[in-house]
Amino acid sequence: MAVLTGAYALHVLSAALWTGATLYVVYAVLPGGADGRLSAEAFVDGIHRLLMITRWTGLVLPATGAYLIWVLYAPLETLMTTARGWAVVAMFGLWGTMNTLIELGVFRTRRSVDDVGAVRYMIEGFPADGLRGGLTAADLAAAARPYLLAAAACAVLLLVDAALLAGGIPS
Repeated sequence: MAVLTGAYALHVLSAALWTGATLYVVYAVLPGGADGRLSAEAFVDGIHRLLMITRWTGLVLPATGAYLIWVLYAPLETLMTTARGWAVVAMFGLWGTMNTLIELGVFRTRRSVDDVGAVRYMIEGFPADGLRGGLTAADLAAAARPYLLAAAACAVLLLVDAALLAGGIPS
């Protein structure tokens, strides 16, 4: 029972950090970069930190989620035959989509600065010291905007899905 409680706690806390960071970046960092209130360095720092949270939760959420599925949804057919199961499957799909959108948004923004390859990007992310060229925060925000807005929409849908699961969707 203690392992299940710990898995729930780690899963929910990680998801809260990730969705909250994504929504904050879209609410505060993206507009601040777009209208020039943030420097290019501050903008890059904000999206790099979101990327690091995304990568950390990209390990924790599937691990804890897989454990929760293993314990709570046996036999696994219940994932496809119950409303709760479909909500879990939708959560997994939204997680993958949101993860991909954040990675793509930061990668495209990094590529607007230098012609970094995918392997180097995966190792470095987009640290502020990697900022070169004469691009402004507005230029960088424009590159990231469509991906981060879509990621924010996924974050909202994930929160609604989690609320439905917490509220007791019938089996």
